[in-house]
Amino acid sequence: MRVESLLLALQCLLGFVHYSGALSTCSPLDLELIKRKRIEAIRGQILSKLRLSKEPEVDEEKELQNIPAELISVYNSTVELTEEQAAPPEQPKEDPMEEEYYAKEVHKFTIKPMGKSSDMFLWFNITDISHTLGLNCTISQVELRLRITLVSGVPGSEQRLELYQVTGNKSRYLESRFISDQMASKWLSFDVTQTLKDWLQRNEAEQGFQLKMGDNCEPQKTFPIKIAGLFRVRGDTETLSEHMPRPHILVMSLPLDGHSSSKSRRKRQTETDRVCTDKSDGCCVRSLYIDFRKDLGWKWIHEPSGYYANYCTGSCSFVWTSENKYSQVLALYRHHNPGASAQPCCVPQVLDPLPILYYVGRQHKVEQLSNMIVKTCKCC
Repeated sequence: MRVESLLLALQCLLGFVHYSGALSTCSPLDLELIKRKRIEAIRGQILSKLRLSKEPEVDEEKELQNIPAELISVYNSTVELTEEQAAPPEQPKEDPMEEEYYAKEVHKFTIKPMGKSSDMFLWFNITDISHTLGLNCTISQVELRLRITLVSGVPGSEQRLELYQVTGNKSRYLESRFISDQMASKWLSFDVTQTLKDWLQRNEAEQGFQLKMGDNCEPQKTFPIKIAGLFRVRGDTETLSEHMPRPHILVMSLPLDGHSSSKSRRKRQTETDRVCTDKSDGCCVRSLYIDFRKDLGWKWIHEPSGYYANYCTGSCSFVWTSENKYSQVLALYRHHNPGASAQPCCVPQVLDPLPILYYVGRQHKVEQLSNMIVKTCKCC
């Protein structure tokens, strides 16, 4: 156990090299130099995550063409989902070393046109999904997305909405959400990753979900929750309803050779969500906005035009004493690295993904790049 503890301490002393793409600092550096290094690191990081050996050549004719509305819808849905799933500072995500490195390609599949039934069923064309995804990919994440438009009932009260997987004449409970009137005009998400994987293993062309209200002693004549794109309309409002957001699933997938099967855990260290100020000298998050065209000279990324990559900077204090159980490691470290810093380093702790809409050649794509936005830092 003692040997394991010593190894963990040594790993922390040297571990900052794994975060070179996000840039860490062990000693004070010139801020302009740090920014330049961060920008160049991001240049290589994005190309590497997209499996590109060099920057794509810009097709001037393609650049002037309008991007398909369907692809813009996929991008917007991915951005909304990413923002909703962003972990608050007090609830950090799993260590970035445990996440896939390469970009995840995103596809959006809407429900099939509604039939005559008024039941709350959501049907998907599995044949179309299977054809689009292909065989050479690993499904990373699947989210069912519903837009709540109206919640009827007693103001301030909550109602439980249950999601079921439909299999033949049977339905299997998956999970539920509590819905209040404050959720009107908001999106609702369900993780259905395993469900889609199961569907793709079968040869059935159509599969679906069913929505039910929980804790109802008596069947209701009308569904108390209105979901955009799920109810049939008549008259003049029918044309308008065609432009409403419809229930859909977002599928994020990786090429088979891009899935990281190795999992390596790192000991969680002291973290901080402090934002740097002009007077900051301790470990903190310093804001850095990168404009793809201005800073990188790229025209092949359509959305976003740029983003706040941020970076970690500042000093980390740690009192080393003769009674500290890691003193042997520190002595060994100083012996082999006499000119190196023996202090802990300020490195990224929580990093958020970045969805992008880009094109390679004549093909537009939406992908999500993991670990691109530094949200909190830690001393390690």
